[in-house]
Amino acid sequence: MNKILNFHLVDNIEWFDKTIAMIKSKYNMVSMDELIAYYDGKINLKNACHITVDDGDQTFYNTIYPVLKKYQVPASLYVSPKIFKEQINFWFQEVEGYHDHTLKNIIAKETHTNVKDFEHYDIFTILKTFKIEKIHQFLSIYRAQTKTPLKPYQNMSIAELKEVDKNGLVTIGGHTMNHPILLNETDESSAYEINNSLTELSELLGHPIKCFSYPNGIFNYDFSEREQNFLIENNVKLTFTTIAKNFNRSDHKMAIPRIGVSNNEKMLFLKIKLFLGSLWDNLKKIKATGEYKQRIELQKIFNAQ
Repeated sequence: MNKILNFHLVDNIEWFDKTIAMIKSKYNMVSMDELIAYYDGKINLKNACHITVDDGDQTFYNTIYPVLKKYQVPASLYVSPKIFKEQINFWFQEVEGYHDHTLKNIIAKETHTNVKDFEHYDIFTILKTFKIEKIHQFLSIYRAQTKTPLKPYQNMSIAELKEVDKNGLVTIGGHTMNHPILLNETDESSAYEINNSLTELSELLGHPIKCFSYPNGIFNYDFSEREQNFLIENNVKLTFTTIAKNFNRSDHKMAIPRIGVSNNEKMLFLKIKLFLGSLWDNLKKIKATGEYKQRIELQKIFNAQ
């Protein structure tokens, strides 16, 4: 069965080397151009696998990319041009290590809510219920109150991104400007996040951008038909979700499934996940429902104010 695998941060090159070696031994590794041709009905794929990586933190260049080159495995990388051009971190990178209770109290004060109503929720889940502008506002207040400086830059440089792009093994795609939950945003903000990420990335690399991945990536929770239409208008060929199942030609081209692989995931667990294929989506919902169910609950708490 055909599969697309999704990685993020990978900090163990030995683990990643073994993982890619195992995957390559079981699947026909395909490029983005081959995926596009498949969805256009020009070629057939059997037992195919494509590797995707989101965000573009420094571990892509230091850990993932050398292994991809070693095994000559094609892949696609999804990044924000704003992060590279301004040398800043994504919001979720900045919030890592912040004191939860302090940040939750700031959110309660700014939203005129009682912190006791949401103090048992994970801070990342809480933040994902807000527009990106509000998230940055909360973090800015936290840093001012606690005298916490911005973290050192954690992502690739423009020179590294251009080197990867020029090599041709990895296709670079868009991943918004600020990594928001797109469904939370206004029409104007969502269009900006998609349109500008594609335009600025194209200008940075000197060629059109043909693929994109949604932050988080579940339909009707993280994105909707609105975002799909923005991407079609931008002539994007394929866009990727985090719906965990095998891919086939019946997929919407702006909502292609991917199976997530966690950093340092045990090999046996990964093999089971690959074997289950589309059945994994049903098992994943047991876990995924937690975050999405909680986000609905949190939205009710904050919207009540």
